[in-house]
Amino acid sequence: EGGAVTKHSAIAPEMLRHTGPARVFDDEIAARSAVTSGAIQEGDVLVIRYNGPKGSGMPEMFYTTEAIASDARLISSVALVTDGRFSGATRGPAIGHVTPEAAEGGNIALIEEGDLLSIDIPSRSINLVGTRERPLSSQEAEELLKERRARFTPPTPKEGGVLGLYKRSADSAMFGGSML
Repeated sequence: EGGAVTKHSAIAPEMLRHTGPARVFDDEIAARSAVTSGAIQEGDVLVIRYNGPKGSGMPEMFYTTEAIASDARLISSVALVTDGRFSGATRGPAIGHVTPEAAEGGNIALIEEGDLLSIDIPSRSINLVGTRERPLSSQEAEELLKERRARFTPPTPKEGGVLGLYKRSADSAMFGGSML
């Protein structure tokens, strides 16, 4: 809804448009473990959420993107979508800074395991196009997201101290994640 960032020049032409099942993780460590253990399959769309400024302070997704890039079967077949950030060395279909972030109830928080996501880099879009059960029209997808949003409860921040203060008062990643 609010935008995202990708380095399109680092994406193989065959991955500029990609549709695949969402593999959803609420932290980067679990996602990286799934990649390195072989649980992520060709065609998957790895979704790592709650890693934006308000979610976890916006850590870098370096190890997960490198794990994907280091696997010859995944580098040109798996996309990654996150509200977290990447380094300048990131390559492949990695989309970050998704806003609004999951901790604010953005659409990334509403994606469920197995949802079918369509990524179209030239058209600058990421869309929910189906569930495990069936494909969805754009109207059906919007209605499903509306239903899920009505049930959404944001997580309670756990940290105190400086990181807790930052997470409670950080702005959107699209505005640099600075404190309000």
